[in-house]
Amino acid sequence: MLHKNFILPSYLCIMCNRLTNETRDHLFFECPFARACWSYLCSQVAPQSTIHANISSLRKELKVPFHLEITAMVTWSIRKTRNDCIFEEITPSLFRCKKIFNDELNLVFHRAKRQSYHTFKQWIDAFR
Repeated sequence: MLHKNFILPSYLCIMCNRLTNETRDHLFFECPFARACWSYLCSQVAPQSTIHANISSLRKELKVPFHLEITAMVTWSIRKTRNDCIFEEITPSLFRCKKIFNDELNLVFHRAKRQSYHTFKQWIDAFR
């Protein structure tokens, strides 16, 4: 992603190797890698025109009260997979992104207040 005062040799998406600038929307929703990550959760979700429309579409598809936690963890997993590729030279893979997602989601569960997340652990266990 292009940031102020942060110079990279290229601003093209390294995840899909297309001649596309790596914008927030591209990285998290339009890139074929990101779409594969989302299809792991919601096979019917297609990229929308805005970030808000993408989140709304995910909320409708997931149908759980903790959809924002899931959305945050998937975007974090995509970003971490990308950063590992750039900075650690680890080849990005859907398997790696899934593992990051599962590990991080379990950490969120353990930090959550149990009474407000009574179905969260069930969803995590059923999801694997």
